[in-house]
Amino acid sequence: MTLVNLSDEARKKGLERARLVRKKRSEIKEQLKKGKTNMNKLFKDHELFENYIAGMKVLNIISSLPGNGRMHAAKVLEELSISPHKKIGGLGKNQKVNFYKHFNIT
Repeated sequence: MTLVNLSDEARKKGLERARLVRKKRSEIKEQLKKGKTNMNKLFKDHELFENYIAGMKVLNIISSLPGNGRMHAAKVLEELSISPHKKIGGLGKNQKVNFYKHFNIT
Protein backbone atom coordinates (compact mmCIF):
# COMPACT_ATOMS: atom_id res chain seq x y z
CA MET A 1 0.00 0.00 0.00
CA THR A 2 1.41 3.34 -1.03
CA LEU A 3 1.14 6.23 1.36
CA VAL A 4 -0.36 9.39 -0.06
CA ASN A 5 1.47 12.61 0.64
CA LEU A 6 -1.13 14.97 1.99
CA SER A 7 -0.90 18.72 1.86
CA ASP A 8 -0.60 20.46 5.20
CA GLU A 9 -4.20 21.63 4.89
CA ALA A 10 -5.52 18.13 4.17
CA ARG A 11 -3.49 16.67 7.03
CA LYS A 12 -4.79 19.30 9.47
CA LYS A 13 -8.35 18.68 8.29
CA GLY A 14 -7.93 14.92 8.84
CA LEU A 15 -6.43 15.43 12.30
CA GLU A 16 -9.27 17.75 13.26
CA ARG A 17 -11.87 15.23 12.05
CA ALA A 18 -10.16 12.47 14.06
CA ARG A 19 -10.10 14.69 17.17
CA LEU A 20 -13.81 15.43 16.82
CA VAL A 21 -14.65 11.72 16.40
CA ARG A 22 -12.65 10.81 19.53
CA LYS A 23 -14.36 13.59 21.49
CA LYS A 24 -17.85 12.51 20.38
CA ARG A 25 -17.11 8.85 21.23
CA SER A 26 -15.92 9.94 24.66
CA GLU A 27 -19.14 11.92 25.16
CA ILE A 28 -21.21 8.91 24.11
CA LYS A 29 -19.44 6.67 26.63
CA GLU A 30 -19.91 9.28 29.35
CA GLN A 31 -23.65 9.58 28.57
CA LEU A 32 -24.01 5.81 28.74
CA LYS A 33 -22.17 5.64 32.06
CA LYS A 34 -24.35 8.38 33.59
CA GLY A 35 -27.55 6.83 32.22
CA LYS A 36 -28.40 9.87 30.07
CA THR A 37 -28.83 7.65 27.02
CA ASN A 38 -29.22 3.96 26.31
CA MET A 39 -28.19 1.46 23.67
CA ASN A 40 -31.56 1.62 21.89
CA LYS A 41 -31.27 5.37 21.33
CA LEU A 42 -27.68 5.09 20.11
CA PHE A 43 -28.39 2.29 17.67
CA LYS A 44 -31.60 3.87 16.29
CA ASP A 45 -29.92 7.15 15.31
CA HIS A 46 -28.57 6.08 11.90
CA GLU A 47 -26.25 9.06 11.39
CA LEU A 48 -24.78 8.76 14.89
CA PHE A 49 -24.37 5.01 14.44
CA GLU A 50 -22.62 5.27 11.07
CA ASN A 51 -20.32 8.15 12.04
CA TYR A 52 -19.36 7.20 15.59
CA ILE A 53 -20.81 3.99 17.05
CA ALA A 54 -19.83 1.59 14.24
CA GLY A 55 -16.14 2.37 14.79
CA MET A 56 -16.23 1.83 18.55
CA LYS A 57 -15.05 -1.38 20.14
CA VAL A 58 -17.82 -3.55 21.55
CA LEU A 59 -15.85 -3.92 24.80
CA ASN A 60 -15.75 -0.14 25.31
CA ILE A 61 -19.49 0.27 24.76
CA ILE A 62 -20.45 -2.54 27.13
CA SER A 63 -18.02 -1.39 29.82
CA SER A 64 -19.52 2.11 29.56
CA LEU A 65 -22.94 0.88 30.65
CA PRO A 66 -23.89 1.70 34.25
CA GLY A 67 -22.76 -1.02 36.66
CA ASN A 68 -20.48 -2.69 34.14
CA GLY A 69 -16.72 -2.74 34.08
CA ARG A 70 -14.19 -4.17 31.69
CA MET A 71 -14.20 -7.59 33.39
CA HIS A 72 -17.98 -7.92 33.21
CA ALA A 73 -17.93 -6.70 29.61
CA ALA A 74 -15.29 -9.31 28.76
CA LYS A 75 -17.47 -12.06 30.27
CA VAL A 76 -20.50 -10.89 28.27
CA LEU A 77 -18.45 -10.89 25.07
CA GLU A 78 -17.20 -14.39 25.83
CA GLU A 79 -20.79 -15.58 26.32
CA LEU A 80 -21.75 -14.00 22.99
CA SER A 81 -18.67 -15.41 21.22
CA ILE A 82 -17.44 -11.95 20.27
CA SER A 83 -13.77 -11.01 20.32
CA PRO A 84 -13.01 -8.10 22.67
CA HIS A 85 -11.14 -6.47 19.79
CA LYS A 86 -14.20 -6.35 17.50
CA LYS A 87 -15.80 -3.08 16.57
CA ILE A 88 -19.58 -2.70 16.46
CA GLY A 89 -19.55 -2.25 12.69
CA GLY A 90 -17.44 -5.38 12.24
CA LEU A 91 -19.79 -7.83 13.93
CA GLY A 92 -20.97 -10.75 11.84
CA LYS A 93 -24.64 -11.50 11.26
CA ASN A 94 -25.01 -14.00 14.13
CA GLN A 95 -22.88 -11.92 16.48
CA LYS A 96 -25.02 -8.87 15.75
CA VAL A 97 -28.25 -10.82 16.35
CA ASN A 98 -26.94 -12.18 19.67
CA PHE A 99 -25.63 -8.76 20.73
CA TYR A 100 -28.92 -7.01 19.94
CA LYS A 101 -30.90 -9.75 21.68
CA HIS A 102 -28.71 -9.65 24.81
CA PHE A 103 -29.07 -5.88 25.19
CA ASN A 104 -32.73 -5.72 24.01
CA ILE A 105 -31.92 -3.49 21.06
CA THR A 106 -34.82 -3.27 18.64
